[in-house]
Amino acid sequence: MSQASREPEILVAASDTELSSLGAEVVARAIDEAVRDRGVARIALSGGSTPAPTYRALAGYQLPWSQTEWYLVDERAVAPDHERSNFKMIASALDPAIRAGGKLTRMEAERVDREAAARDYEKRIRLSFGVTSAVALDVVVMGIGDDGHTASWFPGRGSTAIDDRLVAAVEASDGLEPRLTVTVPLVMTARLVVVLAKGAAKRGPILRALAPGSNEEVPARVLATASGRVVWVVDEAAAP
Repeated sequence: MSQASREPEILVAASDTELSSLGAEVVARAIDEAVRDRGVARIALSGGSTPAPTYRALAGYQLPWSQTEWYLVDERAVAPDHERSNFKMIASALDPAIRAGGKLTRMEAERVDREAAARDYEKRIRLSFGVTSAVALDVVVMGIGDDGHTASWFPGRGSTAIDDRLVAAVEASDGLEPRLTVTVPLVMTARLVVVLAKGAAKRGPILRALAPGSNEEVPARVLATASGRVVWVVDEAAAP
């Protein structure tokens, strides 16, 4: 997948509150534009502690939530009510938007046959667009790990090379649960990718992600070649 790199957009927040507000505003504008232009907004969200305040801020906006579809970027092989479930965190943070009609489709990563679960989740995404339509999410919200991973694409695992499906199963390793994750092709076609990060520990990974090099070494590097806008929303400690 060869596309020219572009200069990243980097928004630097002076506080945690400003970071969540900036992230929510960027996503809210994209949702409003998508519904106005195409009648529906389709968004994929990552889990973790950093994005939760952004999701809560976003859910406070007055937007056409009944015309909004939410998907997960990745999920651990745990029950949906488990404390490590991304679905649980996202559903809680977006509760006002979901109660107003937003549809959140969870990944069933706890299924024994995770390959089948991945195929089923891809089918759900494709059905939303229609069998003959290209898949292009309006927004994907991501983070970055201290090791340079994003989504559930971990260094040295070959995840960034998967290009024959939109959702994949990830096997357990290094103490991590098995997972489901969207793949690079789905993120590369999104109209907008928003990456949220905070803390001094993220500055090094972000610098590596913005520098040329191996995607296998730093999976977040693939974002530099996304076809849509890529906006990094970071605090001052993480700012490159």
